[in-house]
This record gives sequence, structure tokens and C-alpha cells, in this order.
Amino acid sequence: MACSADDELWQLAPEQQELIGQGVNFSATMASPFVTRTTYNADGSFNEGDELRIFRQYATDNDITKFDADGEIFRTYYRKVNYAAGNSLSLGSDWLPKAGRLKSDAPGSTPIVQTAADSLTWENGRTVRFRAWGRSNLSGCMSGTTPDAIRSSFYPDFTVSDWVTVSGPTQNIPLTMRHIACRIALTCKPGNEFSKVELCTNSSDYVLEKDYADVMAVFNKMCVPAGVDDSTFLLTAMTQDLYQNSADLNALEANTEGVVKYGKLDSASIRKTVQHPSFRNNNGCQYLMAIPVDMSKESAGSSLVLPACTRFRVYLRGDGGDKFHYATLSEIKNKQGNNPFKDGITLRPGYSYSFSVGYQYDSLTITAADSFAWTEHPLAETSADDDTRADAELDFQWWIDGFQAAIEKSMQDNSVTFNPEFLLTTPAQFVTFMRLCNGTALNLPKITRGELRKDEDGKTITIDGINSYWWTIEGDKDENGELRKYTRTEAQNMGYKFYPIFHKSVSTNGAYAEEMCVDGPYNFYDEISGNRFMVKLAADLDLVDWQLPGVATQKDYPFRGQFNGQGHKLSHVYLPDGYLFHYVMDGAISNLQIESTHDVNLLREASASKSSSNWGCRIAGISMRCPSSKNAIATKLNGTSHVVGCIHVGEATGALVGSASNLTMIGCMQAAAGIAKDAGALLGSGTTAKNGFKYNYYDTELSPGAVAVGGSAATYDYDLYVRGAKSHVLKAKNDYMINPEVDKKKLSATQLSEMYGIAPWKAMNQGIEAYNTSAIGKLVPCQMKYEMKSEGFANRYPELKS
Repeated sequence: MACSADDELWQLAPEQQELIGQGVNFSATMASPFVTRTTYNADGSFNEGDELRIFRQYATDNDITKFDADGEIFRTYYRKVNYAAGNSLSLGSDWLPKAGRLKSDAPGSTPIVQTAADSLTWENGRTVRFRAWGRSNLSGCMSGTTPDAIRSSFYPDFTVSDWVTVSGPTQNIPLTMRHIACRIALTCKPGNEFSKVELCTNSSDYVLEKDYADVMAVFNKMCVPAGVDDSTFLLTAMTQDLYQNSADLNALEANTEGVVKYGKLDSASIRKTVQHPSFRNNNGCQYLMAIPVDMSKESAGSSLVLPACTRFRVYLRGDGGDKFHYATLSEIKNKQGNNPFKDGITLRPGYSYSFSVGYQYDSLTITAADSFAWTEHPLAETSADDDTRADAELDFQWWIDGFQAAIEKSMQDNSVTFNPEFLLTTPAQFVTFMRLCNGTALNLPKITRGELRKDEDGKTITIDGINSYWWTIEGDKDENGELRKYTRTEAQNMGYKFYPIFHKSVSTNGAYAEEMCVDGPYNFYDEISGNRFMVKLAADLDLVDWQLPGVATQKDYPFRGQFNGQGHKLSHVYLPDGYLFHYVMDGAISNLQIESTHDVNLLREASASKSSSNWGCRIAGISMRCPSSKNAIATKLNGTSHVVGCIHVGEATGALVGSASNLTMIGCMQAAAGIAKDAGALLGSGTTAKNGFKYNYYDTELSPGAVAVGGSAATYDYDLYVRGAKSHVLKAKNDYMINPEVDKKKLSATQLSEMYGIAPWKAMNQGIEAYNTSAIGKLVPCQMKYEMKSEGFANRYPELKS
């Protein structure tokens, strides 16, 4: 990893600095409507064929802080394989010179055509600064056999970086790329498919002539990006002639005739000669890409605002013929029922305005996302209207099997503790588990256990070795007004669910089991033995966006067992309340992966019972790749609690843990945009255990200004790895050691955030290993560890694997 100084500010006028745009989020999942790259890699990383145009300037010999602005040397590189670094570019292994493109070998020299043998190196000891602009080859959008084929998918994604200063020679340049165009994106609701989408530019599409005039006044100033101006690093536009007639859009930077630069044409010429944007298909979605400002001489840099009366024509496959639906900005609602576009859409650099469109539950709906930045996509249920209802048939067999297996062991050996384990292998079983904890598994009248059933000799009747009782149902009376009595078998046939409880032999009484019936919430805790029953995932489960209630939704009936995901994954999780577990007492949640585009938070609140020595919840080995609008791991932890080996990647508004009364946190990472300045990224507020807060990281590039613990004046030693770091540091595969004799107190914050010593994923694994050897770790082990990709440089945060 190259050692870099602070990135220098782009020395342009303030109004031009506003055009830099939003950062590229290489960690976004493909399910996000704001992903800008079509790729088989789930993190949205570079594609094969993507290109960078890299500029370098040498520092003067007398002053290494000064650079010759006219001394740029550049080359165009392309990505040679399907996997590349997120924002560290290895020019020797990941990128190669693009043969046939332009290069410059000396300051001020005329560009010439380069070959595949060209490289980007410089003399030892020289200080050099780099800048780059990039183009993504989305779905082959920049190439094709005919102009029509090219135009059908023309959706170029352009990015630009700041200047980055490094000392040579090195092949690795820590560039942070930023989007500089604006996009309007339409995505399909599940079960729907676009035929095409059009921005309405015909007077017949509007009731009022004024509405049509207002829309066209803006549309005629909107321009399709062609590339980036090498001098100003602002977007350039395409002429209509180039767009309609070019057989190859790959080498636009060399085509000076058809490319228009910022502020060079008057508004009339732009209206007549420059190509205006239209919706193009990419990966099943429809996108309109536009330069976000007026490019004309008269008002260069002014904002463009599509008025609220702007309409789109949406054609869905299956409607037949030329049938279409109008989508008017002023009528589109978000999930909360509000209209975010009552004043229109302001085109902004690096922003994407996203709508989901299609039939859902037999009616057509158009739903706006709640957040529009490419780097800050929705925190709430922006696609909640797309979800199906959880109507899976409940399956209790896993539950009954767990009890029966535990009783058989205890019956055979009285020294064996009755402690059932339950295995969940299907989505239906997982839903059943939720409803058992919530008391909603059965919608039947209350049933009450009566006296033991006896045979003619007065002996207790058993079924499968389990003592049997008489059962009565609330309101079910015979002709004499007496409550009717039912056997377990009779009640089961009516839909009631039974389970056995075991009692070990004591004194003169032998061991026995007795039948119980589900009546209200079940907490997976044995009041007799004090054992907390284990519930395990036995497979990855796709919950297909069912609307799920979460576990233990009533505060008076918390989950008191242990949940062990065994490293398995819950995907497409949708919880209207946002919490997978609502209330837990003396519980444990461990070794689970969660991936979703919906708002997911692991735990609402944990509490400690009086007999548990103030123990709240033990959480170990949790991987969450999802937006979290509350606190990804836990909102509130009362009592002594542990959070170990947990990572959250996605948007967030708060810390991993919101508040805690006595928290041990080891080996955790928060990689989230959206956390406010001075707010905690790891812990919102509360008390941490002595020496129990270490090996933890948070991304200060995604959430600038966030701190380790909100509202705390305490400082944390960097040697304990309680710290923030830049994205590329957190994604680093290799160690980057500095001399141990260096006085860290003399290093700046920027230097500390770069010179991190042992790679973060290794440090977090060390913390997990230490925890697993502790007394608590042996009770609730973290069976997960952090891994990094083996090839090249990591382009995503560490992955937590079993």
C-alpha cells in the first residue's frame, strides 16, 4: 500500500468544486437500486474493460509541495481481469495500458498512441501526484457492432478522483473515485419487467401547454456525458451527430469534433446540436444519465431542475401493444406516503433518483426511494411495497423432534442434563420459531391442563413414555355446563401443539416426562433446570422478502434461549419493525450472517434476570450486510453484555450498539455511511468493561467525524485498535508495519489512520481467539473468523466466515 499525504483540494472556483460529486461505494450490494456497476461481484467492483485515464505531475526539485500544473503526463489503462481493488489500484497487476489509446511521455508533449508495452513508472525518490478519471463499461455499453446497438445500452458511468501525492516508485495508488453525473433510475418491482421508459417530450403528453413548456426548457439544457475534460476534470457532452452516427464510442476523448466542453456553446446551439439524455436499459433497469448542470456560455454551472409536472411513459411487458403508464413527479409517493418531488427534481452531481415501478397485489404502484445519493442509499424500507406476505405453512416438527431426542438421552442416563437442541432447516420452520416466541403460532382458544389421566388400576397413563393429562378448552362446555375434557391426541387433532418436559429422578421419585401445550409466548428457557435451550440454523435460508414479525416482540416475554446460526446465512430478510430479535433476557445470539436490502437490526433490547449476575446478552460472530436505521447489532444492552467478532457493512444512523451498561466489545467493525459527526460508530453511549474494548474499527471515510464512543471524552490507544481508518486501510489484505521505535504521539491523525500496523482483519481475529479462550467465550464461542480475498488487493471489507 502506498504511503500518501493528505489528498490535495481541487483548486477550482467554489461553484466548480460543487461539481465533484459523490464517492463511489464499492461495497454496495447488487440488490441496491443505487449500484452503478453491472458485475458478477456482489460488491459492485470494477468490471473487465473498465478504463482509467491517469495523470501524473512531478514535484519540483526545490519544493516537493509544488507541482507544475502544465506538466501532466497521462496514460489510459484498462482492467485486465474481473476482480480489482476497491480504491487501491495496482497498475502492474490489476490494470494494463490500453493499446491504441493516447499517452504522453513528457510534460507538454503532444499525445501519441501507446502500445501494450507501455507502463507508468517514475524515478526513485521522486515525489509525484496522481489524478484519474474513469469510465465503466456497463453491459458493454461503450461498444457494439452498429450505432443502434451502441445507443440501445449507452449508459457510461464516469468518475473522477482528487490529486493524490505519493513517493516513487510504486505501483499502488490509493485513489478515491467520485461520480460526477446525475442519474434517474427506474427499477422493477418483483414479477415485473420493463419494455421501455421514455421521458415525455411531446406536447400531447401534457394537459397544460405551460407544463410542456416548463419541462422542455429544462430538457433542452440536459446533456448526455461523453467523457471528462482533461484540463478541468468536468464532464463533456456528446453532439447529436456523434451519438447517431458513431460506430465506436470507446475513443471519445480523441474525437474533438463531436465532444462539447463546459461553457463553450450558447444555449441555442446546445438545444439544437447536443444530444439530450434518454432512458437506456442496463441489467433489467432503466437509467437516464445526465450532466447535472447547465453547460451553456450564458449560465454555465447553474442547477437544472426538472419541474414537478415532468412525466415519464412506463411500458411494462405483459401489458400488451403500446399500452403505457404515466408517472408524474408530483404524484409519486415514497413509503411514508409523502411526495418528495412537489418542487421537482434538482439534478445533482453523484446523485441517483430512484423509483420502483410495477404491479403489486393487482395494482400498479410507483414508489420513490427515501434517499437519493449513490453513497447514501435508503435506510428505511424503500422497497417495502415490493414485498410478499409471509403465508408459509407453519412446521413444528423440528420443535417436537428436539424435545423427544433430549428426553430419550435423559431417560437413558439420569446424569445427562435435559437440554434440548432445535435445528431449523427451512424458512417455514424459521417463521414457526418466530411465532412460537411471540405467542402467535396458534390462533385457538386458551387450553388448560387438568389432572393426570389414570387407568382402571390407578396408574398414570403415558403416551410414548410421557405422562398424559386431561385438557379443557376455554368456553367449550357439555350439555350440563361442564368443561369438556380432551386427551392430548384429541387436542392435537384440533390443532393444539404439545411438547414434553423432563424431570430427573430425585430421592425416591424416578425420572419422568410430562406433556405441556403451547399457550402464549415460548421463551426456550427451562424454569426447572435453568437451562437455556439452543436453537440452531442447519442451512442457509432465503426468506424471500416475507414480512416477518421478528423474535420475542413482547417485552414481558423475552427470548431466554441461545440462537446459533452455525455460520449460516439469512438472506432477503424483511422486518417491518426493523429488528430480528426484539427482547432477550440472559440470552445469546451467535454465528449468523444476514444479507438484505431492507432495514435490519439484530436486537432491540437485552435485559438481565435477577439470578443471572446481571447478564444481558452475549453476541458473537454476526455478519450484517444491510442498511440499519437504528443500531445494527443492538439498540440497548442492559446488564453485562458481550459483542465479539461482529461486522456491519451498509448504511446506518447509529453505532453498532446504541447504549450499554457494561459492555465488552472485541474484534468488531462498522463500515457505514450516515453516522453523524461526533456520534459513536461503535458505541452510542454507556460504559465499557475495563480492558474490554479493543480490536475494533470503524470507517471514517464513510462517516467523517464519527468517533468510537459517542459523548465520551475518553481516548483510546491506537495500539488497542479502537480506532477509525480509511476505507482502503480497512480493506487491506497485508500488514503495513512501521518501525516499533516510532513515537506514535508525534504522528498526525492522518498518519495514524494510514500506518495501521497489523492488518485490521488479522487484529480482529486475534481478539476473537483471545475471547474464545475466556470463560464466557467457552460458553458462547465465536465460530466465525475474518477472511480477505486471496488474489490482488481486497476490494471489500473483511468477510466473516465460519
